[in-house]
Amino acid sequence: MSVIAPSRPSRWRALAEEPAVYAAPRGEAALAERWFAGLRPLSRVEDGRRLRIRFPGVPAPGYGPDARDAVIELDGAELCGDVELHLRASGWRAHGHYDDPAYARVVLHVVEENDGAALATPHASGRAIPLAVALPPSTPPLPGFSPPCVATASRTSPAPVLERLGLDRLRAKTSRAANWAAARGPAPVLYALALETLAGRRNREAFAEVARRLPLPALLDRAPPGGGETGRAETFAAALREAAAGLPLARHGGRPAAAPERRLEALGALAARLWPEPRAAWPEALATPASIPRALRVPGIGTAAALELAVNAVLPAALGARLWPEEDALARFRALPAPAPYGQLRSLAGWLQSGEADPLARAASLQGALQLHARHCSRGGCGACPLS
Repeated sequence: MSVIAPSRPSRWRALAEEPAVYAAPRGEAALAERWFAGLRPLSRVEDGRRLRIRFPGVPAPGYGPDARDAVIELDGAELCGDVELHLRASGWRAHGHYDDPAYARVVLHVVEENDGAALATPHASGRAIPLAVALPPSTPPLPGFSPPCVATASRTSPAPVLERLGLDRLRAKTSRAANWAAARGPAPVLYALALETLAGRRNREAFAEVARRLPLPALLDRAPPGGGETGRAETFAAALREAAAGLPLARHGGRPAAAPERRLEALGALAARLWPEPRAAWPEALATPASIPRALRVPGIGTAAALELAVNAVLPAALGARLWPEEDALARFRALPAPAPYGQLRSLAGWLQSGEADPLARAASLQGALQLHARHCSRGGCGACPLS
C-alpha cells in the first residue's frame, strides 16, 4: 500500500475495515520516513544477507510501490528497482500485490514484523523478493520527511548545471539524428522523431514500426489532389492508422488525448501542416529556430506536446542535418519554456526548489534534470552528481 492514498478508493476503504491485516496509515508513514532517511538502524534481511541502502529511491505518487528507482546492495550485489513498505509481511497478499503487475519491479519488501514463516516475499511472476525487517529505532523518528537529495545542502543555483546537462542531452539526440540524416535526409528524420516523441514511452517501438511501414514519401503520396490541409490531415491520419493495424499499442490509462489513435491523428494534422506539397523536403514552416514551437501547434498537439516535439524532434533533426546555425538553435533551446515536469522528476524539482524560483522552468533545465536523473538519481549517485 502506498503512503499516498491509492487510486482505488474502494480497496482503501475495504482495507481500513480489516484491522487484522491493516494498520493505521500513521504507522506506515513513520516507516516510510525512516526508509527515506536511511532506515537507521539498518534492517536485517530474513535470508541472512547484509543489506546496504545506496539510494532509497523517490516517493511514488498514487497507486503502486512506495519508492521508485531505489538502489540497494545485498552482500555486495547491486539491485535496482522499487521498494514496498508494510507494517506486517502479510500485508503483501492482503493488499493484492502478489499478482499485481505494478509490483513486478519490487526488489525489496520492508516490514516492521514478519508475521509469517517465509524468508522472502513471492510475486506471481515467479520472483522471490528479499524480505527485510526494520529493527526498532533507538530514538523516535524525526517528524517530517528528510529528502535523500544531498544537492539541497548546496547554496549554489542549480540552473547553470542543469542547463549544461540539458545541452549534453540535446547533443546526444543531435548525434543520433545526424547519423539518420546522412542516410535518409532531414525531413524523414524529422517525421520519424515526431512519431517517436508522440508515441510516449509505452508505444515508442510500435510507432517506430509505423515509420518503417509508412515512410514520409509514401505518406505524402497519399495526399488527395486539391483536398486542402483538412482533407490531407484526414487522409494522412487514416494512412497512419492503417500502418499501425495489428501492432501492440498500449491503450490503458493516461489521458484520452494521449491515446495512440489520437496521437496518430495529431501526426496526420502535423504532416499536413508541415508538408503542403508531396515533396519530402525540410518544411518551410520550420525555416528558422524562431518558428518553433508555434509551427507545431495543430489540432491534437497543444503547447506541452509542441514543446516536446521541438526539443526531441525538430531541434535534433535540424542540428543533425546542419540546417540551422548552431548558435541560433541553442539560443532558441535555452529560451523555450518547459512543459509540466515529468512524474519521475517531481521529487527532484521539489528538492531543488529555492524560494519561488522554479528550477525546471526552461526546457533546457528540464532536459538537464532528465539527464541528472538517468545518470545519478536512479543509480544511487548521491554525493557524486554535479549538483552535490
